[in-house]
Amino acid sequence: MNIKEELAHAFESTMVAFNASAPIAKLIAGDFKIAHYQSILREVYHYTKEDPQMQGLAAVYFRGVDRDTVKMFFKHAISEVGHDLLALKDLENMGKDVSHIASSNPLPATIALTAFPFYQIIYRNPIGYLGYLYFLEFMPTQVGHIYQAALERAGVPANALGFLMEHIEADQAHNMLMFEYLKRLIHTQDDLDAVIYTMRVSGHLYSEMLRQAMDNCENPTDYGVDAGEISRMQRQAAA
Repeated sequence: MNIKEELAHAFESTMVAFNASAPIAKLIAGDFKIAHYQSILREVYHYTKEDPQMQGLAAVYFRGVDRDTVKMFFKHAISEVGHDLLALKDLENMGKDVSHIASSNPLPATIALTAFPFYQIIYRNPIGYLGYLYFLEFMPTQVGHIYQAALERAGVPANALGFLMEHIEADQAHNMLMFEYLKRLIHTQDDLDAVIYTMRVSGHLYSEMLRQAMDNCENPTDYGVDAGEISRMQRQAAA
């Protein structure tokens, strides 16, 4: 069982499907507007804000020798804190009012992308979460510059590419962490199969999030507000 090679092969096939998806095909072909990007950034904010806590949750299930990876895992999770704000900053740099986004509900496809790894961690094999992490960490380092060039051709200003550029650069180091996680945490074929499955599903759900964000830009649907976020914001403001 050559874990590194099998996952590299699975990632390659996942990216073939991802790049063939309608939203990425439109981006690369130039059939893409700044308004599409703005709608995508809103959803990027919503899923990214959950990622540090999600990674912390996965570590709850580390047992035996896997506990040796907890500190490394938590440090990685902490480094992800605030990345959601990069997406909001990119929107602000394009003149968008972002004051309502934190209290809004994400699109259904964004909730699906977020809910799936939580479900994998809690109800399936928690090691499978590494597939979600692998996809998110390797995607920008492998093809981020292609997406960057396409966004620039669409007219997106350089100061609105902060989220993407951060992950093109920072995720180089995170790729090395991923290799360490794979070596330390995947012990059985079942673990490896769970990681590959989660990676493939994550790639599909991410492309669905992009598609729905672009569709919603053209045919807007308001899914309301997140009462939990609002009530806590109000308590903080009143304190």
